[in-house]
Amino acid sequence: MTDTAREVAGIGTPGTLYCDEVIFETPAPGINTARQPIAGCGWVTTDEGVVLIDTLLTPDSAEKVAAKITDPIKYIIYTHGHCDHVGGARAFLKDNPEIIASKYLPDRLDRYKMLGEYRDKICHQQFNVVPRRPAAECRYVRPTKTFLGDMTISLGGITFELHTARAETDDVCWVHVPKLKAAFIGDLIIGCFPNVGNPWKPTRFALDWAKTLEEVRELDLDVLFYNGAGNCYKGNDIRDALDANIEVIRSLHDQVVDCINRGVHITEMIHEIAVPDHLKDNKFISPRYSKTEFFVYNVYRWYHGYFDDNPANLLPRPEKEIMAEIFGLIGDPERIINRARGLHNDGKSQLALQVLDVLIQGDPDNTDARKLRIELLETLGKDDGCLMSRNAWIYFINQDKEFLRSKTSPA
Repeated sequence: MTDTAREVAGIGTPGTLYCDEVIFETPAPGINTARQPIAGCGWVTTDEGVVLIDTLLTPDSAEKVAAKITDPIKYIIYTHGHCDHVGGARAFLKDNPEIIASKYLPDRLDRYKMLGEYRDKICHQQFNVVPRRPAAECRYVRPTKTFLGDMTISLGGITFELHTARAETDDVCWVHVPKLKAAFIGDLIIGCFPNVGNPWKPTRFALDWAKTLEEVRELDLDVLFYNGAGNCYKGNDIRDALDANIEVIRSLHDQVVDCINRGVHITEMIHEIAVPDHLKDNKFISPRYSKTEFFVYNVYRWYHGYFDDNPANLLPRPEKEIMAEIFGLIGDPERIINRARGLHNDGKSQLALQVLDVLIQGDPDNTDARKLRIELLETLGKDDGCLMSRNAWIYFINQDKEFLRSKTSPA
């Protein structure tokens, strides 16, 4: 993990994003939680056994939780199929629990297996810390019971109301425990800007997400567990967090719809659409993980389709061919580099990056272009507090540095 990635993640020592340390808490009577930097789980202990919600990221970490749970685990509920919620399940199988999830969750696990190599690559880019490993090493525990809609289970006199939804994923399952005035909502809230957009991942469901949070807002709650139950809100923070997340999702969603209807191009749209002024400094939705531009791309992709009304883009030739033709017309690598550097000096580093791309794709071995791209990416990452985009800059900086080393190393 690089120092820059560590800073973005808010982590002080190397490797702690995926560390084995687990922090345990009892935030409410009868409810215990465990959390790591990017994963969490919670469990409710009843007179007849335990209901566990989510399972941490890995079996090794989850074993520490299993050692704390002395009563038999009767149910495991997956809030959705992302790895940091289902990855530790193998540690909790001693009592042969029923594992409950959305009907769509097994399809997600199948996709993970099918796209294992790609997912390994994108996780390495997104987090810049994930050890590269073969997809075959990821062994998920599939649910024993799936459903759509609403479902109720009871254990030890406590009722658990389960509801499926589409939000960050299509396989959301959130849990309301009326007797405890508690709800477990997985990643419907993540403690910062809602993860409605991710450059590497499938479409998220913004409007359904807001509607689901509105359902949660109607409940009588004393505690709201989020981020896989590893974190919670209490008191006024419950309403305030829900209000902020709902309003920002609905506002940005509606702005995208308006832009689509007005024929605004997506590359203009991401610069036009903005979080409402009164929410820009709201502590519940700070853009530490995702950001507005990613949200816009996501909603656009869900509603619009790929064609942008430019006939040149209906059935385009490969991008490398186009860049090679443009580079051939210019015919002067130094001219491109000078223009890109001039834009960079004028504070237009993103535009400079795209101009420089003509040279990098037209002449991939040009070391001067790679050196300049490192400068551009470092500038773009310097003031970018969003983990996903900043780690993308870091990833490609490292790629270019590796390329330059290969050109200077002895044969």
